[in-house]
Amino acid sequence: MAAFRTAAGRALPMLMAALLPSLLSSLLLPLPARAERFALATDRDAAYYAVTLDADVYAHSTRPGLADLRVRNGTGELLPYALDLPPEPAAEVRTLRDVPWFALPAAQSRQSAPMGVVIGADGALRAATAPPAAGTAGAWLLDLSQLRDDAGAVVIGLPDGDYQGRVDVASSDDLQHWQAAGGAQLLRLSREGSTLSQDRIALGRLRVRYLRLQWQGAPPVPARVQVETVAASLPSPLALQWRDGIVASQAQPGGDYLFDSGGRFPAERVRIRLPQANTVVQATLWSRPDAQAAWRMVSSAQLYRLSGTAGTEQESAQLAIGRNTDRLWRLSVDARAGGLGAGMPVLALGWRPAVVTFVARGARPFSLAVGEPAGAVQEPGAVARAELLAGPAPAIADARIAGMTASPPASVPSDTQRNRRLILWGALLLAVGVLGLMAWRLLRVLGAPQAPPD
Repeated sequence: MAAFRTAAGRALPMLMAALLPSLLSSLLLPLPARAERFALATDRDAAYYAVTLDADVYAHSTRPGLADLRVRNGTGELLPYALDLPPEPAAEVRTLRDVPWFALPAAQSRQSAPMGVVIGADGALRAATAPPAAGTAGAWLLDLSQLRDDAGAVVIGLPDGDYQGRVDVASSDDLQHWQAAGGAQLLRLSREGSTLSQDRIALGRLRVRYLRLQWQGAPPVPARVQVETVAASLPSPLALQWRDGIVASQAQPGGDYLFDSGGRFPAERVRIRLPQANTVVQATLWSRPDAQAAWRMVSSAQLYRLSGTAGTEQESAQLAIGRNTDRLWRLSVDARAGGLGAGMPVLALGWRPAVVTFVARGARPFSLAVGEPAGAVQEPGAVARAELLAGPAPAIADARIAGMTASPPASVPSDTQRNRRLILWGALLLAVGVLGLMAWRLLRVLGAPQAPPD
């Protein structure tokens, strides 16, 4: 009996010790984090509105795939919406085609209608005079009139040996009126059996008859001149937006550099700027959604940044990656060749925004919110577009993000929340009191002297 009384005496402190943390946690537990809200502006009445998301929305989203996004009307009611992600870029079939080209004398290279060539009945160019030597020409004229597909790039067959120079490109359909069409630094360097070459002038997607390549300095003597064509049936993808200026937050031993993009951007392209000129390294790019996840390899490439003539620089091309919404990035550099030297590399992510279409139900103004924790609002979020739109021709008007609005303070509870917490506190204290009374009575019964047996 004494042993039982001792165990019972120990049970009460243990019970109180178990309940006390729960009571304290209910007092000290902060309220759920509030979402960041964005005001939506509309110009006319419609049954549906569509808004293109901007960088701030992605920067404040905390869940993959914008799963924390919600749309509300002026009274706070949740509105059904569809989230349309940009389609993955179609695999472009590119073909290299040889094209006729003509070297123009330096004195005529900037004339609107260059002399020395004539336009045939089929639009093709033909030489009217003997052309100058390729290495002494001021410009080249490329004939694209016989191509049936869009021009995506010009590829120059640079000769063996070292070459570095800049070229500017202009386009025309009549040799009279010219428009700027881009430019590039061309490069070929050979060292110890390895060759670094940049022989491509990107054009985007052009449908023109003629191109003029204006050289800054002496042009190369090419082995060939080709145009990279793109099938005209493929639609042009939406223009990329860029998250620029992501400086490495720290450098780790062994040549690793860590980046935080500041949001879950659906990146499709990556640019990496090395900290110092005249640097060539082999590097691997990794990413992960958060600090608890494992790193996964994204791409591996040779990166470079080289000084050119007249203060220009030549940098490695963008890295094309599949859509990647990870926030954290790591660049692993082969340090055996000296690494990157002093300074930090800078990352830039190219991405295309999603479009949110929602029902215009209830009072204005409408607002969009991201960042609300899972469970804070009812699930699910987005619905299929086919389920959202009704009628043969639903009217969809444009909406735009008018800026981020102040969220209600998370630390100030409402009257309803305050009353609920008081009721909870009262119930907990009452339960503890009842348990304490039961334990006290039990101890009195166990501690009372017992009558001797007959």
